[in-house]
Amino acid sequence: MTMQSRRSRVLVAVSFPAAIALALAAALHAGALSQKPFPAETARAEQAMNELQRALLTKLTAAMTSGGPAAAVEVCRSDARTIAEAVAKAQGLELGRTSHRLRNPANAARGWARPAVDAAAGSKAASEGLRVFDLGDRVGVLRPIGTAEACTRCHGAADEVHRNIGATLAAAYPQDRATGFTPGDLRGWMWAEVPKGAR
Repeated sequence: MTMQSRRSRVLVAVSFPAAIALALAAALHAGALSQKPFPAETARAEQAMNELQRALLTKLTAAMTSGGPAAAVEVCRSDARTIAEAVAKAQGLELGRTSHRLRNPANAARGWARPAVDAAAGSKAASEGLRVFDLGDRVGVLRPIGTAEACTRCHGAADEVHRNIGATLAAAYPQDRATGFTPGDLRGWMWAEVPKGAR
């Protein structure tokens, strides 16, 4: 092989991947490749998250109406994990909630999710989106939880929350760090782990 032909092959080897990268970047920019990886697993995760959100919101709304923020804290303490486990079992996956500022230490982020949760701390929920992770035999999915105006009754300014429900929080969550949020803040994440190929 001549030196010239070797150079030509090197140029092809370098320029072909670069051309692909440029084409992919252009396609992504144009929205032509907007589909996320693992669409079936991601759809299952979102379905489970939607079920958890609906069930928990129903319970919390009823509690707030009947007993105010203190009753809502009790729902989170006694019912949230049970609801998540029931939905997870029915859907054949694992499911939960986490945050960079936890109320319940049992909701600490799993190892695969922790870097993303920590990196997004302090963000606005609108600036975050669904995140999908390849976990080998499973797919991990994170979905942001925003802070609504109603959420600030239990998660808003620390002095106000503690003035209203401090005794309740101290009894249920002595290590509580989940205050200081304002409407629109990223308050945490729903997470799911879905077996690959499961239907």
